[in-house]
Amino acid sequence: MTALINQYRKTKNCYTGEIGNYGYAFVPGSSRGIVLLDLITKNFLDNFVGLHDTKNIQQRLELLSKNGLIQKIDEEPRDFRFNRNKVKTISIWLHVSNKCNLDCHYCYISGKNSASMSVPVANLCLDKLEHTAIEHGLKTITIRFAGGEPILNRKIIAYFAKEANERFAKNGISTNFIILTNGTVVDTSLIELIHLYSMRISFSLDGIRDWHDKTRSFKSKKGSFDKVYKNLELCLKSDIKPTILTTVTRANILGITELNRFLVDSGLPFRYSLYRDNISKDCDTSSNFINDLSKVLNNCYDYYFNAIYNHKTTSNHQLCDINLNKKPRLRSCDIGYSGVTINHEGNVFLCQAAMDKKPIGHITDNRTLLQMAWRQKTFPELRTKSVYDYKDCKNCQWMLVCAGGCPVTNFNTNGSVASSSPYCGVFKEMIPRLIEIKALQLLKAHLKTKMKGGDQDER
Repeated sequence: MTALINQYRKTKNCYTGEIGNYGYAFVPGSSRGIVLLDLITKNFLDNFVGLHDTKNIQQRLELLSKNGLIQKIDEEPRDFRFNRNKVKTISIWLHVSNKCNLDCHYCYISGKNSASMSVPVANLCLDKLEHTAIEHGLKTITIRFAGGEPILNRKIIAYFAKEANERFAKNGISTNFIILTNGTVVDTSLIELIHLYSMRISFSLDGIRDWHDKTRSFKSKKGSFDKVYKNLELCLKSDIKPTILTTVTRANILGITELNRFLVDSGLPFRYSLYRDNISKDCDTSSNFINDLSKVLNNCYDYYFNAIYNHKTTSNHQLCDINLNKKPRLRSCDIGYSGVTINHEGNVFLCQAAMDKKPIGHITDNRTLLQMAWRQKTFPELRTKSVYDYKDCKNCQWMLVCAGGCPVTNFNTNGSVASSSPYCGVFKEMIPRLIEIKALQLLKAHLKTKMKGGDQDER
């Protein structure tokens, strides 16, 4: 048996932990995601010694191998690379309007004109999407209606959703719609539209009352929290559960703990985004902000963990560029690979955060949207490089989880998209905590199944 054990080694970057009487393991990029283990198997994985039930050694080795947690000694770690021939989905950020009724200080659209997308431009977008989908054999299209405040141009949202559904269904292409809103102009007619096309909706909420109002006020300087909260309740009463998007800045960081408790207790899914200008080469207080951010997030995760442990929530959470999905992440988002941004005039951009750069094309061009993304010149490094090529990332165990962070943030901070995120220290601290939380959610589901008479093997 010793000879059999010695044939294997723990897979590179395999991370393990314990919750109560269970263990868990996670390999970034593994198709298995987080795996629950009994403690004997977990300890065996960590040490490859101390296992006395020789009868079950082979079983455990097979289990660990099947889940990608161990590999043969002579096997090289798997090297993931972009394969454009395997792209089956495209994500479109559809900027339908510059108009907005708020005056958020961190908004990258602030100061632009109030123009909105017209029906003729929407039709050209649909033509280009259809051409792209057929040319590349795409199976899924995700469209995010954004702005400005996209609901101020709801006519286009309704028109685009109707036409897209009809066009793409004929070609066997599924369509996902997401509305990204500040939450102040939601009403019953929008609710009906959401139900009609099975849309998802995301609300921006930066804190409870005063904290939110500090960063997200109307142009009259009146805070928007009360209006957002009222419309959030309207959605919930209408069987719609919005995802809450929170932009963390210096202005609201001390209010995030209170907001976190509200979101967890409400069972709402949420995502914390880190504002690009929190840190920069010119910011002397960046280290102070990072320290504050780590403290706040740790407090948030303590509360989140305990709520799950005590069966008080089932909400899902994501930290900015961190997504513990089962696929390797060679880049933190679909930038330059399987996603683009289209503005109200039909100009195509690499990213919604790079709309101040030169467009990478126009919807009237002969090229498909994917071809525009692959040949873009906004950030030439992205055409040939992935996180494997980032000097500061290539030896990090979390390389395939954060993928170096937001490329635009990296560029603004370091002058290069192919560099590690200025939030790298926060990511390294928080990723193990996120794994722990996801493992706890799996464990709770497993124990629930077990109590109902299921015979699932926790190993």
